[in-house]
Formats: sequence, C-alpha cells, structure tokens
Amino acid sequence: MTVLPFISQSCGDVLSETSHLSAEEFGVYQLLSFAFWQHGALPEDDNRLARIARVTPERWADLRDTMMELFGIDWTPERLAKRRHEVEAAHLANVRKGKKGARKRWEKEAEQDSPANSPANSWANGNYNHNHTNSADEEKALPYTHTRARDELIPAPRSEAEGLQILRNNGVFPGDFDALMPRLMRGELRQSEVDEPA
Repeated sequence: MTVLPFISQSCGDVLSETSHLSAEEFGVYQLLSFAFWQHGALPEDDNRLARIARVTPERWADLRDTMMELFGIDWTPERLAKRRHEVEAAHLANVRKGKKGARKRWEKEAEQDSPANSPANSWANGNYNHNHTNSADEEKALPYTHTRARDELIPAPRSEAEGLQILRNNGVFPGDFDALMPRLMRGELRQSEVDEPA
C-alpha cells in the first residue's frame, strides 16, 4: 500500500456528509478518515478503532453506529476510497515516469561520457559546434560572472545576529540554521550551500 501523506478531501463533500455530527463526532470522523487515507483500510477491531478515534472503548460503543453510517459496514468510506485509489494511481504513474526519465538521462550521460564523445573525437563524430573552452578563458570570465557562480566562501559574520540575517537573506529554511551557523561563523560555508533551490 502506497503511503500518501496529503489527504485529498472536498470540503463541500465532507461538510454535506457530516453536517449532522457533533464536534466530537466530526473529530472522530476525521481521525478515522486520516487513518483510512494513510493505510488504505481500517481495522474491524473495536478496540483499535477506539484508539484511532482517541476515545475510550465505552465512548466508542456510543459513537460506533454513527460512524458506521458514514464508513459502511466494512469500514471503507466509498467516496474517500475512490479518491485514494485515483491519487495512488497517479502517484505510481509519476514514479514510473520519473524512473523512466532518470534511466534515459543516465543512459544519455553515460553516452556523452564515453571516449567516442571526447573533445578529441568531436570533429571526427561530426560535431562541428562542440564548444571546448580552455581554462585560461574561464579564469578571465569569472570576474564578470555572478558571485554565486564561483561558489565562494561566505565571509564570516561579526556576530550571530549578522549570521542569522545572512541565512535569512539567502532563503535558508529556519530548521537548517543550527546546522549551518557554526560553519558560517568560522567562514567555512559556501554560497552554493545556502542558495535557494531553483
């Protein structure tokens, strides 16, 4: 069973199905829906259903019939099961496409890296537009390129507050601050390590 972290629900459908529920009953309905979405099925054991619903077994006995009206006798909500199947099928199709694309890319890169495609053989292979620059030309070009293209070290800030500002200005995720800050303060952090993803 594929794990699908994001539940796909229509607010209109959910509200029309649950407008008669109390706040507690709606919470139980949502918890059961989340568990179904995550696992593709719900257990038939009342004790486990009570734990999923975060209620006591005694309270579950009172709520069970109301929930069964919404989930059906086999604890499979028809609308949500159909939507989960659609999302899972699309996810698996995307995984297959991604693997196929990666395979093509790897094959293409392996072909380009072969000795037959080396600069010395470009003319012989009919690739008359192959652009081969020498390193001296690249060194001349570097001063005119963007700083980030050179992957320079970020100068060590004078204070942690300045370091935090540098990380924020570069769009670094706040959860990564603790890992990056010590290296930034020592002047060992490269620009490419804090650049926002393209």
